[in-house]
Amino acid sequence: MIYLLDTNIVIAIIRGGKSKAKPRAAEMARRLVDRCRRAKTAGDVVGLSAISVAELEYEARCSGKDVDEIAAVHKILAPFERYPFDELDGPWHYGKACHFLESTGQSIGDLDLLIAAHTLSLSATLVTNNRAHFERVPGLKIASW
Repeated sequence: MIYLLDTNIVIAIIRGGKSKAKPRAAEMARRLVDRCRRAKTAGDVVGLSAISVAELEYEARCSGKDVDEIAAVHKILAPFERYPFDELDGPWHYGKACHFLESTGQSIGDLDLLIAAHTLSLSATLVTNNRAHFERVPGLKIASW
């Protein structure tokens, strides 16, 4: 099984891993890292969409401490698989999901929709803290760790 980490999961790991992290954030980060390790031990693949990687790069540059944040992002990403957004399946799933969501008045953000489409194209499960948001996308498998 492939698990794709949503951007908010990686941000939680980064924030919780900082020395000044609040105890709750630190505990959440430890729990997420532990869950990633258990998935890998079980033979599953844990990775990120190129869309999430792009979001993380952007957020790091907007932080005001971009050198430190970029280094933190790259360090966190090192153990994870990264999946490029392909030119066939990703756009097909994006078009289908976008049309459905817009025609039913349930639009989500463009980048989230691209992440959802990418997850669908890989027949993967999206790990997110924003379950209610992504549950609108038909056929998308979602996990909350």
